[in-house]
This record gives sequence, C-alpha cells and structure tokens, in this order.
Amino acid sequence: MRRAALIVAGLYLATAGHVGSKNVFFSGDAGPYPVSVVVRPPDVVPGLAEISVRIQGGAGEVDLVTVRPVRWDAAPEGGAPPPDPAVPVPGDPELYSAELWLMTVGAYRIDVTVEGSRGTGTAAVPVTSVMLGVLDMPPVLGGVLLLLGALLVAGAVSIAGAAVRESRLEADEAVRTTQRRWGRFAMTCAAALLLTGAYWGNAWWEAVDRDVRSGIFERLAVKGAVTRDTGGPVLEVRITDPSWLGRNWSPLVPDHGKLMHMFVIGVPEMNAFAHVHPVPVDSATFRVPWPDLPPGEYRIYGDIVHESGFAQTVVDTVWVEAGALVEGAPRAMPEGDPDDSRWRGTAVQVSAPGTSAPLSDGSTLHWLGAQELRVDEETVLSFAVRDPAGEPALLEPYMGMISHAALTRDDGSVFVHLHPAGTISMGSLSVLAPQTQSMAEAGEGAPDTVEFPYAFPQPGDYTIWVQVKRAGEVLTGAFRVRVTE
Repeated sequence: MRRAALIVAGLYLATAGHVGSKNVFFSGDAGPYPVSVVVRPPDVVPGLAEISVRIQGGAGEVDLVTVRPVRWDAAPEGGAPPPDPAVPVPGDPELYSAELWLMTVGAYRIDVTVEGSRGTGTAAVPVTSVMLGVLDMPPVLGGVLLLLGALLVAGAVSIAGAAVRESRLEADEAVRTTQRRWGRFAMTCAAALLLTGAYWGNAWWEAVDRDVRSGIFERLAVKGAVTRDTGGPVLEVRITDPSWLGRNWSPLVPDHGKLMHMFVIGVPEMNAFAHVHPVPVDSATFRVPWPDLPPGEYRIYGDIVHESGFAQTVVDTVWVEAGALVEGAPRAMPEGDPDDSRWRGTAVQVSAPGTSAPLSDGSTLHWLGAQELRVDEETVLSFAVRDPAGEPALLEPYMGMISHAALTRDDGSVFVHLHPAGTISMGSLSVLAPQTQSMAEAGEGAPDTVEFPYAFPQPGDYTIWVQVKRAGEVLTGAFRVRVTE
C-alpha cells in the first residue's frame, strides 16, 4: 500500500461556543434531583462515551440512574436504544458512571433518568457528535506489517510451487525437470494472483479511507470584515463555505432568541472584548454595528444552531483599520441589539481567593473558585457580585440566564461560551427536547453568586470574561488564570 492508516475517527461532542474543548458539562435538575453530568467522547465512531452523573444530596435516596442516547431524527417510538444503567462509583455515594454507545455522527440528546425516594426525573443533555480526523499508522508499525505481509506472500508462493512440484512424488523419488517447470509455473500464477489481490485490496482500502476522510467535520468557512458600507463601522460576517452556499446545511434556529452569538476578542493583549448579535441581511451574510473597540487584530467566534439541533462555532480573525472607525457623513446603519455589550481594560490576574475585578457601574466581581487550576480537573468557576457599597448585588436575567461567561486560551486554541447550566447549547436543547423547561432561567432578585461547571482541556494562560446584568445594564468583568498540568 502507498499509505497505511488506522482509521480512528474522533468523536467530538461539540456545543455552542466550543473550540478545542471536547467534553460536555451540564448542571441542572432531573426532576427533583439536582444533577451534574459530564460526557467524555470516545476515540472511535461508533464508540463508547463515558458518562459521569453526580446527584447532589442524593446519597441513600437514589435507586436507579440510566442514560440513553436519542438522535435528533429518531422516531418517537422505537427510534432510540433502551437506556443503559449507570453504576455507583465506589467511595463516592453521589457519583454514578456509565459507558454509552454513540453509533453515528449528528445531533443527539442524552437522557439522564434518576429514580429514587423523591420520585423519577429526567434531564436532557444535548450533544453533537462529529468526526474530526483519522490517526495515521506509525511508520514503524507500517514497516513491520509490510514485512510480515511480504513473508506471507513469499510463503504462499513457495507452498503453491511445492504442492505442484512434489505432491505426487513417491518416497525417495527425485524431482524431474517437467515437475520443476510446472512448479515454477504454479509459483508464477500464485504470485500474480496474490499481487493482484493486494492491488485491489489496496484500492478498496484507499476508497474506504477517502470516504472516511470526506466525513471529517470542518467548521463552516466564514470571512469577517469591518466596513463602513452601511454608514458607521459595521462588522460583517459572510459564510463562504460551499456546503452552506449549496444549502447542504439546515436553516438556523434561535439560541437565547438570537440567530448568532458573536464574541469579539482583541489579541494578543486580551484587552478588548464584545458579545454582540449579528443579524442576517441575506442567506449567507450577518451584520452588526461595530462595538466601541479600538483598531487592531481581533478573533471572532460565532455560535449558531441548525434546526436539527446541530450546534457549531464559526471562527475567523479580522484586522480593524483605523480608517474604518473614522466618523463620516451620517448614513443609515443597522440598529444594535440591546443585549450587545463590550468591555475594554486589563483582566485581573487571579492571585488569591477573593481577587476582584471592577465593573463599569462601580460594583465588583469577586473570584470564589480555586486558585490552582489543573488540566482535565473538574471545577466550578464561581463568582460573587458586590454593589458599590460592598453588599450582595441584585442581579437581573441576561438573555434568560443569571450570567454568561466566555473563556479563551491566549493562542486561541480553546474558546468556550459557558452558562450556569454548563457548556450545553440552549438552542440545541430547545430543538432536541422542546418539552424540557430551561434549567438555567433566572428570575429577578436571584442570588449574587454565579457558577459555571468546567474542566480546562489544555495547560496555559486563559482569560475569562463574566457577564451579569444590573439595573438594565450588562456588566463585564475579566480575570486571568494559569492552568497547569
């Protein structure tokens, strides 16, 4: 073979606002039981996903925990496999684990059902499975297998020649010249047959390899730019991917009432941030007024959800020229969304518990989480908001939730849009489990503390932006953290 590869199709459980972070985190309720769910993807498709379910305060009250994958297009009756039981983890009475087969790519929901003394409840966790690539066979292993294959071919050819040449000889009878010729002829035919089989086998393997590689997930290609075409600076994001232009993707559905959530991050200093909501002007173009941010380089991350429940994040880098921000003659431009927000400043390095970041109305955001963060270690990013007098602040719902957060690794290899409910897409949840009420809705007068379940996938320096709403104003605080191995 000209190329040997082990086809290992990675499964990435993607959620909205998700780049470089494969695990899915969920925090909510399964009926009367508060649960935290972590989904860890398998390495192959089909493959086993690892599911961890923590039932807070459920020690001694839970009789059975089950998990079940339901694909977005599954028939209501008989369209999903029976649930698999989750088993208790020794030494932790609140923790259950299970392994769950995910057989295909696409949008799923994982139904987590808890039965116990309080009754029965189910939580729906939306996930999106996609193939990310194949793992090439190590050269040494390929060389060893090639050598073994050559030895097998040589042995088979030798056996064919010996069978024709010597199978009819009596004991101690010498091989005649005619028999040697027939033996050589048999060896030639066997070699030709085996080499032809190897050729067509290689052709079949490469066809399978091409077919698998054609299914590797690639984010929709987009092109972002800041222009003044509509008067005033406008961020325009155009989907240029042929699959989108050919309408191979389903239409979009709202997530928190928005068709796109766009996060704008100034790099490399991380001193500018915006959370805006572009609106479509045609089937492939979205626009939003440019927030009050200075010229420079920006990474943009756009969360979208297809009507199948498939959630993904489009990514690009834009360079904003000073000329694009210069005021000109007044002209019509799209009106901004009242939920749009922006931040400029320096993120506060977390050095001790209680480290605080200022908010624009004079209140402060306090870090309550762990000071030392490690890769793949489950944690809760916890923050408290204090008003200018130092008292617990009264928070208002911000797009249906008490808070939103975004975090990124300095090099952009990780970006996540977090909710108190975890990394799940609420737009996907509304598609995959429309009967489920939002576990993240917050009423006015909610507590001043906000929490986000997560585990950092890579070591390095990260910036975290936390957004809350007070007195009708969206407030943003930023922290810098270092994640170690």
